[in-house]
Amino acid sequence: MCAWARNGTPDTLGSAGDAVTISDLTARKFHVYLFHAPASGSYNTIINFDNDSGIKYAERQSANGGSDGTNVSQTDFNTGDGTDSDGFHIGYIVDVSGEETLLLDWWIRANTTGAGNAPYRGENVGKFTGTTQFTRIDFDNSSTGDFDTDTNLSVIGTD
Repeated sequence: MCAWARNGTPDTLGSAGDAVTISDLTARKFHVYLFHAPASGSYNTIINFDNDSGIKYAERQSANGGSDGTNVSQTDFNTGDGTDSDGFHIGYIVDVSGEETLLLDWWIRANTTGAGNAPYRGENVGKFTGTTQFTRIDFDNSSTGDFDTDTNLSVIGTD
């Protein structure tokens, strides 16, 4: 059994952009990711494994305590966090070889500055129907703005 340890090389943007990737992950059964994205305009975070955009993703999500929504037969996980304020995600992944990969993702967005404005929040659960353990994770922007400079993705993992 391994202890939890950094997995792969964290990716930090040196300038605004639409993609943050860790492509040197070691296949593990359990992963935790931390993703912080300062905003440069409006962005919406989507996640995929091994750069696989096949129809292999399904998810259930809720924003700000609202009703659940589902998306099935998708080409990625769409976290639904789209606004134009700084955001933070934390996620847990179970990735057992030969099984569907399961993901839990929680996110928060700052909303308008000041104590008079509550932050946005969301919860996502999803599955990826790949059958081998992944070694790459991508966080991409699907909206018109960018992830700003210093956006960071880090992963830890263990068996």
